[in-house]
Amino acid sequence: MDLEFKSPQHVLEEVRAMRVRGGSPFGRAAATAFLLVARNGKYDSTESLLGALDEIADALMAEKPSMATIYNARVMIVDCVKQGMASASKEEAAKEVIRRAERFIEWSREAVDKLSRVGANLVRDGDIIMMHSFSTSLMGIFRRAREAGRQFSVICTESRPLRESRYAVNTLVELGIPVTYVTDASAWEFLRKSNWVIVGADTITYDGSVTNKMGTAMIARLCASTQIPIYCASEILKLDPRTKNGYKPVLEIRPAEEVVSRDDFASFEGVSVINQFFDITPAKDITALITDRGVVPPSQCGLLWEELAKEIGRR
Repeated sequence: MDLEFKSPQHVLEEVRAMRVRGGSPFGRAAATAFLLVARNGKYDSTESLLGALDEIADALMAEKPSMATIYNARVMIVDCVKQGMASASKEEAAKEVIRRAERFIEWSREAVDKLSRVGANLVRDGDIIMMHSFSTSLMGIFRRAREAGRQFSVICTESRPLRESRYAVNTLVELGIPVTYVTDASAWEFLRKSNWVIVGADTITYDGSVTNKMGTAMIARLCASTQIPIYCASEILKLDPRTKNGYKPVLEIRPAEEVVSRDDFASFEGVSVINQFFDITPAKDITALITDRGVVPPSQCGLLWEELAKEIGRR
């Protein structure tokens, strides 16, 4: 369930505090921030309204540069209004921002629901499924599978340094799904006990590669070496269209304090501590993507994005 936000600044604070979890909720949070800006009504001109939208969009993208959903929310809501309604009244521009933001949120929720239904069909009785990091899409799939009466268990890698899989464990226990919680370093040992692996995504590139929590690429490589299928669950709305033209996803670097404490080493002199939060899994290491358009090979992602963009354009 999405958080309830009181203001655009509140959205930014929750994003900064990592209380927004998952690529889909990040996109909806951005759309909500734009909607709240437009509802404010204090702006004396269309120009000042658009300036406020740009300001919050810049701040959100600076906080979470790896999230394609935030970028796409900006393009589909803020940039479209700037291009098409720059000469409109502030009231008309605000109304269009609200309309587009509400529709974006609806698209996102519909897409996650659709892919959850698709993914649930892959779950079989007796399956042991490994997952890495927290994803609302994964939780949706597991929930739908349980509603269909499937009996299965899940192995959760902890996903350091913030151990996002803790939140997955809470959800899985509520659903009555047996869970085994293991360290990230145990991935190889427990992967061989799994029937298949599922991960989420924060960004999909045009060729079908996936940006996700650090460690995903390693697990995918291990899957390739053992011929264990690995699926990525993601709505097509997470594709970053800039990657068609060679843009490289930005991989967020977070504070070193999340990895080490001040007294961990006798001295930090000559020591570099890098807390890279995401990595990129090559398309060749992904069995398929579970999307709102079905289970598809990574190579089809660009085509599916083009179809989505046309639908959005018509609306």
